[in-house]
Amino acid sequence: MMVFLIVVAVLFVAAILGYLVVRLDATHGIPWRDASVPGLPKTLLLSTGALLASSSMLHRGIIRARHGDRRGCAVSVGMAYWLGVLFVLLQCEAWWWMWRSHVAITDSLYAWTFYVLTALHALHIVGGLYGMGRTLRSARAGRYTPVSHNGLILCSMYWHALDAIWIVLYATLWIGSR
Repeated sequence: MMVFLIVVAVLFVAAILGYLVVRLDATHGIPWRDASVPGLPKTLLLSTGALLASSSMLHRGIIRARHGDRRGCAVSVGMAYWLGVLFVLLQCEAWWWMWRSHVAITDSLYAWTFYVLTALHALHIVGGLYGMGRTLRSARAGRYTPVSHNGLILCSMYWHALDAIWIVLYATLWIGSR
């Protein structure tokens, strides 16, 4: 899992560095963002809250598993799963808001990097939801006990890494949209 997380982190570091290079190089004749183009959608703040709450619920699931509370573990992992789904739905709403604001991916470097970076993260979230769905099935089946909950820990490691990546990515987009 650690090697996989390092690979994912390197992918996002490279994407963010690419964004920064493009952003800093935009002063060379290519407009970064037209003044009429809105900044980041406010929905991104809500999606950030949903992702952090999801991570918190997943952590709570581990605590409940360690205390032998199988039902509580399943409820916590279920809530984490649905908060993750909410994150993706809010990301879709952010893309829709940008589209309704007449910001297409082909309009500018700003638009292109916004759509690509947020989509890259959303794809990793969707992949994580698949893994969390399997973890949820195991939790509902009562497979996580105080001594055996490695699947839950591995899922949580991936999810927390995506949280950290999102916070850095969102901060980069927010600063870059100024």
